[in-house]
Amino acid sequence: MSNIFLLLGGNRLNYGILKKFKDKGYLVFVIDWNEHPQMTGDKHYRLDVKDADAIIHSLQQDGYWEQVAFAYSSIDLAVPSVAKINKAIGLRTISDDGLRYSSSKSMMASKWQESGLLNRISKKYMQMQSEIIDFNKSYKMIIKPDNSASSRGITILEKNSPDELVWEAFEKAQNEASNNIVVVEEFVEGTEFTVEMIGDDYGNVCVYGMSRKTHTKNTVNNKIAVKLHYNAVPDDLQRKIADVAIKCYKALGFSASLGHLEIILKEDGTLSPVEIGARSSGFIASDLVDIVSGSDFLADLIKVQNGMPVMNGLHPQTEKSSLYFFYDFPAGSIIKKPFNFTDFLESSIISRYSNRSNLVEGRCFDNIDNDNARVGFEILEGRKSMMTIDYIKRQEQQMLREILEK
Repeated sequence: MSNIFLLLGGNRLNYGILKKFKDKGYLVFVIDWNEHPQMTGDKHYRLDVKDADAIIHSLQQDGYWEQVAFAYSSIDLAVPSVAKINKAIGLRTISDDGLRYSSSKSMMASKWQESGLLNRISKKYMQMQSEIIDFNKSYKMIIKPDNSASSRGITILEKNSPDELVWEAFEKAQNEASNNIVVVEEFVEGTEFTVEMIGDDYGNVCVYGMSRKTHTKNTVNNKIAVKLHYNAVPDDLQRKIADVAIKCYKALGFSASLGHLEIILKEDGTLSPVEIGARSSGFIASDLVDIVSGSDFLADLIKVQNGMPVMNGLHPQTEKSSLYFFYDFPAGSIIKKPFNFTDFLESSIISRYSNRSNLVEGRCFDNIDNDNARVGFEILEGRKSMMTIDYIKRQEQQMLREILEK
């Protein structure tokens, strides 16, 4: 019986996924190079998530390989391993072209540019050049590694920044890029969205949900998301974003795979894709998308990888909204009393999961510089009519006024 689910990456943000598959009756084996990962499941293999051969060999050696049903990861760099393991099991997986494009921000940008989908200037470099300085004389820009994760190595530079800041930004990005490639782009202003998709092997792509993204102001020259608000924009805008997202997915040759797209709605109304991963992420995949789609997102992925089709287009959305809410405090702020965000919300809004370990009296906060530095979260579910963007913003401001020392 195939009853082992392989989870590549033991980060606590994958707890919803671990619980979902435990509840389905699976044994969950966690692959993580850390000696003591945040989650270990039923069995922990201390292996590199990027080394699929070592993972398969270890499972074969221990007599577990024939029981493995499915592998998943929220880590971009682990996507090739997930594809190789699932293919070895006999499942359908992402195409070779899709896998190649998913591993490089510069390659996906180039392909989208060819397809007329990009709507911004994007270039790649392996060494610092004077034309990058010249580019910054005319544009606000973002400099980022070609293949890193968790918002590491990213710098946003104002137009006409000092030359030394441009050099520092390039070096910071290159230090995070395993292939030494740095992507330099025009910084596009607008509203950012994320889109969660599953495509099958028959040319269908289904958009299960999308979030309106909010970034913290409590960082320095970086973009770190602190809110992902699902099913929170008008239906016509969701359909518009879904149409372009599907084109972005197909342009890169993705198939039999998840697609996690970041895309910007520019001030002129056009859409410009930022990047896409052939995976989803933690509580997004386990809960947030399920709430707004009314479907079991990961169960549908397993069906696709076993040869089933998906519907094409935007999946019908429920009357609910969901929100990945990260606690976000100004640098130097201090908590003056115990609390959590649900204390400030209407009682029908519930939190499925949370991390409130940093919400203690006297705690002082600094700026954050990557996703992993965020200080706590809530996975919220509520009626779409109640849990609006304006309502959440208003209640968060009330919370900050009441719980922070002046």
